[in-house]
Amino acid sequence: MVKKELTVANSQGIHIGPANKIANLADRFDALIHFKTDYMDINAKSIISLISATFRHGDVVLCECDGPDEKEALAAMEDIMGRELEGECEDE
Repeated sequence: MVKKELTVANSQGIHIGPANKIANLADRFDALIHFKTDYMDINAKSIISLISATFRHGDVVLCECDGPDEKEALAAMEDIMGRELEGECEDE
């Protein structure tokens, strides 16, 4: 298992658009990917869970990845959580 604290960089937080992008990216990995706070544990592959978490700009979450491609998964989550996702194309 690998883990790292990540900060939500998206100016509008994690709503339906960014949640879809994060979940689609997370789903490419075999590793289990979770975002954790003091009060919740969110499956990064679930759009509904990501939206329900109501992560806002600047929130810090612990990303835990566990599985055969965990290091790659963590690097991908670090990249996407650190970007402004508003207005990006789905292909990016």
